[in-house]
Amino acid sequence: MPRPPIWYCKQVELFADLSEEEIMEIVGGAAHQEYPVHQVLYTPEEPLESTYILKEGEVTLYKMSDSKKVIVDILKPGAVFGNIGFSPEIERGVYAETSQPSFICTLPRDFFLKLLQKKPQTAVRAFTMLSKRIAQYQSQLQFLSSLNAQYRILATIELLNKKDDRSILPPILRKRTVITHEKLASMTGLTRETVTKQLKKLSQEELITLDHKYMRLTKKGWETLQSLH
Repeated sequence: MPRPPIWYCKQVELFADLSEEEIMEIVGGAAHQEYPVHQVLYTPEEPLESTYILKEGEVTLYKMSDSKKVIVDILKPGAVFGNIGFSPEIERGVYAETSQPSFICTLPRDFFLKLLQKKPQTAVRAFTMLSKRIAQYQSQLQFLSSLNAQYRILATIELLNKKDDRSILPPILRKRTVITHEKLASMTGLTRETVTKQLKKLSQEELITLDHKYMRLTKKGWETLQSLH
C-alpha cells in the first residue's frame, strides 16, 4: 500500500529544503498513479512533456538498436526523470517502461517550469541532477568499454546493487532489482551466452552471490573491482 504522496516528495533530493506548504502545492499539482509492470510511460516518438518522480517500483530506460534493447538506466524509488526542465533532448530517443509494478508522480510541464522559476534553489538542484546523470552515463560507457567481459559484468552488478541500496524507501520495503542474463547482456553489450558463461565463473570464484535472479557482489568481488579504479 503506497504511503501518502507528501511522504515521497519529502524524500526526493530535488525538493530538499522546501517547506511542507510548498511540497503540498507540488502534491496537489501532480497526478499520482499506480502502473502495472511493463507499462510504457513514453517512447522516442512522443514529445517529452512531463516530469516523473518514481515513488515505488522500478523503471527501465532503454533504446532500440538493430532490433535489440540497449538498457540506458534502471531507476529506483526517488528518481526524477522525463523532462527535467532544461534539456528534454537528454532523454529523447529512449523508452521508459516499468520493470516492476510502480507508483509514479507525474508533474505537467508548465507546472514544473513554474516551480523552477519560483524556486531558484530547486532549479539549481534540477540542473545539478541532470549534469550528474549525463556525467554518469558518459563515465559508465567509457569505463565499461575499457573492461573485459568479466569486469563489465561485475561493474554492472555493482551499479545495480548501489541503486537498490540508495532507494528512498526503508530497507524492509525495498524490492531488489531482478538481474537476468538478458538484462546484463543489454547493459554490457555482451552476448547472452558470454554473460551466462561469465556468471558461472564469477560464482565459482565467489565474486558474486546468486539467489534465483538476484545477484550481489561479495566483499571479494567488490575488492576485485575496486582494484581497477
